[in-house]
Amino acid sequence: MNNPVYQFLKTFEGKELSDLPSPITAWLKGKLISIEEGKTVVEYRVRKEMTNPVGTMQGGIFTAMMDDALGVAVYSLGKDRFFTSVNFTVDFLESAFEGDSVRITAGVVREGKTIVNVKIEAMNQTGKLLAVASSNLVAKQLDPMKFPDYKGLNVNV
Repeated sequence: MNNPVYQFLKTFEGKELSDLPSPITAWLKGKLISIEEGKTVVEYRVRKEMTNPVGTMQGGIFTAMMDDALGVAVYSLGKDRFFTSVNFTVDFLESAFEGDSVRITAGVVREGKTIVNVKIEAMNQTGKLLAVASSNLVAKQLDPMKFPDYKGLNVNV
């Protein structure tokens, strides 16, 4: 199957995702550890500006990391539609602290005609499970679907 979006994302494996179209992705500075169609592993470093007054990573930042990784997983499918979250449920199990490495694994569980279901796990550098999440995303048809113009991405849909 010819999937230019996946092929483009694959070129980022082992690299920081700062050159992708999303400004939040650039700010989070995640490193793409691995990618398969529908599954990604992205690693983030918790920076001081990501923490709350007690020194733990703020929940919204945690959720943004998980959302960021799931976005890469969903877009790696190479569909000609835009996907947006219908819901996003997070269970925070442990805290992450400044300097910690947080590894997010996001994988498509089910891909329907209009809804994609994704499961997400977050672990720290010792392998401790920090959070689990799930999200359903709905396909939105844009007329015409326009992928951003980025060096290395050649998609005509």
